[in-house]
Amino acid sequence: MQTDKILTRDFVLHFISYFLMATAFYFLLPTLPVYAVDVLGANKNQVGYIIGVYALSALIIRPFCGYALDAYGRRSVYLWALAIFTVLFALYHFSSTFFILLILRVFHGFTWGTITTSGSTIAADLIPESKRGEGIGYFGLAMTFSIAFAPYAGDQIMGQGNFTNLFNIAFAVCFASLVLALIIKVPNIKTGETKLSLKKMFDGRVNRIAAVMFMGAFPYAAIISFIRIYSDELGLKQGALFFIFMAIGVAASRLLVGKIMDRKGPTGIVVMGLVVTIIGLIWLKYTDSFWPFMMCGVLVGMGNGLIMPTVQTMALNIVPIERRGAANATFFSAVDLGIGAGSIALGYVAEYYGIDTMFFICGLILLLPLAFYFLFVRNHYYRQLELLKKEEHNG
Repeated sequence: MQTDKILTRDFVLHFISYFLMATAFYFLLPTLPVYAVDVLGANKNQVGYIIGVYALSALIIRPFCGYALDAYGRRSVYLWALAIFTVLFALYHFSSTFFILLILRVFHGFTWGTITTSGSTIAADLIPESKRGEGIGYFGLAMTFSIAFAPYAGDQIMGQGNFTNLFNIAFAVCFASLVLALIIKVPNIKTGETKLSLKKMFDGRVNRIAAVMFMGAFPYAAIISFIRIYSDELGLKQGALFFIFMAIGVAASRLLVGKIMDRKGPTGIVVMGLVVTIIGLIWLKYTDSFWPFMMCGVLVGMGNGLIMPTVQTMALNIVPIERRGAANATFFSAVDLGIGAGSIALGYVAEYYGIDTMFFICGLILLLPLAFYFLFVRNHYYRQLELLKKEEHNG
C-alpha cells in the first residue's frame, strides 16, 4: 500500500541509479563535439547531427516504449535498455569515422529514449498521487545533478584529448547504475493488453501539452550542441562550467516548483520559466566575459527547472495510472523531436550566421510556446482534469 512518503528506499535507489546513468551519458555532452571536430574533422553543421541523430532515434523508440511499459510492465523494459545502453559506451572506442560515431549515437538514442521514458514512469509509480508534482520535481534533480557534474567532469577527464579514459569511465559509471537498478522493487503495473496500436503508443490528451515542450526544446538543443564551442570562440577558459551554473539554476527552481504546482497550478510557473529562459538566451548574444556568461547559464537553468517538471506533471495528471507510459512517451517524444530538429536546423544557423545570433533567435522562438500555452493548453488542461475525475468516480 502506497504511503504519503516520497523518499522511500526504492525511490532513493532509483534516483541514484538514474543519476549515474545520466552522468555517464552527459560525460559525452561537451566532449563528443570536440572529438568530432578535433579527431574526426567535422564542421559546425555536422556537430549538430551528433545531438540530432540521438534525439531523433530516441523519438522513434519512445512510442513503442510507452506501449511496452503499459502492456508488459516497467521493470524488464527498463533493465534491458539500461544493459544495452551500458555496453554501447565501450563501443565508442571504435568510432574511428564520423559515420561510425553517428551510428553509435543512433543506438544510444534508442536506449536513451527507452530508459528516460521507463525511468520517469517508474518514478511516477513510486510517488504518492497527492505529491506527484513535488516528487517529480525531486526526481528531476537526478538529471539536474548529472548535468551539473558530468559535462564539466567529462571535459576534465578528456583533458587534452584522452578519449580512451573518457569512454572507460563512462562505461564504469553506467555499469554501477545497472547494478543498482537490479535491486529496486518496481510496482507491477500493466494492462496485459499486448496488441500493438497507435492509440497505445501515444495519448492524445497530452498532445497540446507536449507541443509546448517541442517548441521549448529548441533552445536546449542549442545549449547542449554549441555552448562549449561558443565559450572557446569567446576565449573564455573553463567554458564547461556553464553547465554547473545552469544546474544551479535548475536545482534552485526545482526545489520549489513541485509544491507550487501541487497547490497553485501550472500557469504562473510556465510563464515565469519561459520568460526567464528568453532573457538568458538573448543575453548570451551580448556576453563576452566569464561571469555574465555563467549568469546566463543560471537563468537558462532556472527556466528549464520551472518548465520541465511542471509540464510533465500536467501530462501525468490528466491520464489514468495505466496510461502513464503512453503519456510519458508522448511528452518525451516532443522533447526529442524539438532537440533533434533544433540541433540540426540551428547547426546551419550557427554555421552561416554565427553562434551568438543563433542564441538570440532561440530566445525569440520561445515566444511561440508562451502564446500557444494561453491559446490552446491552459483551458484544455483543466477540462481534462475534470473529465478524468468523472471517469475515476464513475469507474
